[in-house]
Amino acid sequence: MHSSRKFGVQALHWSVRGLIFWGKHVNLGKSGVLTNGSSVIFSSLKRQHWLYLVAFPVGHGAVDWGSGALWLLAPAMAVSMGLSPLQVGMLFAARQVSAGITQLPAGLIGDNFRRRGVFLLSTFWLVSITQLIASGATNYWVIVGFLTIASSGAAAWHPVAMGAMTQWMPDRKGFVLAIHMLGGSVVDVAVPLLVGVLLLFFNWDLVLQINTIPTIILGVIFIRLAPLVMAPTKELGAGLNIRGFTKSVMQPGALAILLMIILHNMSLIAFMSMAPLYFQEMRGFSSGLTGIALSLFLIGGAITSPFIGHISDKIGRKSMTIWGLIGGGICAWTLTLLSSYITIFPVLIVSGLLMLSIRPVIIAMALEKIGHRESTALGLISSLGEGFAALGALLAGIVGGMD
Repeated sequence: MHSSRKFGVQALHWSVRGLIFWGKHVNLGKSGVLTNGSSVIFSSLKRQHWLYLVAFPVGHGAVDWGSGALWLLAPAMAVSMGLSPLQVGMLFAARQVSAGITQLPAGLIGDNFRRRGVFLLSTFWLVSITQLIASGATNYWVIVGFLTIASSGAAAWHPVAMGAMTQWMPDRKGFVLAIHMLGGSVVDVAVPLLVGVLLLFFNWDLVLQINTIPTIILGVIFIRLAPLVMAPTKELGAGLNIRGFTKSVMQPGALAILLMIILHNMSLIAFMSMAPLYFQEMRGFSSGLTGIALSLFLIGGAITSPFIGHISDKIGRKSMTIWGLIGGGICAWTLTLLSSYITIFPVLIVSGLLMLSIRPVIIAMALEKIGHRESTALGLISSLGEGFAALGALLAGIVGGMD
């Protein structure tokens, strides 16, 4: 117990010391270029690459850290508080609904608010504060309420950050979306392992507090980075053409892709919300072994998504999407026929590779159909995907509660 707390304090200590060093030795000129005295440290191009291809994915991982922990914290909460599978499903459903409601307004802000770096900064602190409050609560509905607000904060990051990235590199949408996803995927791989180990020693509430530390650290760091985020172009800042945007969305091809995103998100959230319970209750996995299983599922998509996104930019997206959806469904069904972790683990890796690596490909395909105003389009895409994904979590909880 003391060693885990010491680790968290040391991580925060060294991050703050690094931030102090940054503040003392690096100055930000009026032009937005980093300088040391009068010397330029980074060129504008290198600075943008560092910001969008490193800081943004890391920020994505930090803002989603608590959400990644919740996949494994939920079974522990269920045991500690005597929750039913339906109540666990309701928790995930509420979080998905809030994420869905949040992302369209966030996308509109991303295309119209010039200081969108400040908006991104605020998401870290909203997530951190509400997760800490939830960790200290004992009432189920209070916990659901504050974790739902935290989900809204994390969801607000995505359309704004991804919109800025695709506007920065418009010809490589699949690649930059995959890079953004990579930050979240790495966290999704690491967090279940960390949470699985921590749950062997601590209660779920303390584990949630420990897993809020990375979000706080990035919230401090982004105080410095927020002014560097590019503002929307003047064309986007002129206001949203509702009629033109609606016409683009209502194209048959765009509607088909949106339906694909909805069904994919429903199946993915249903799988991830109930798989930990299934492995523990039906296959006798420990919390640590369940953490390994979930990480293996996520690692397939994390490793391959930038490569798949890059390839889709070069050769097209349709065939890759079709094979990923079909193959992922077959692999997920195959898991129900297996009983040993020796056979389950390899199939989980392949399932994750197929189900997760095509997400940026499908989203890039939707953006190309809808057209400009990337943050708004991403907000709509995410709202529909996340909102309907709540139905997947709820249905999975109902089915999981049946004998």
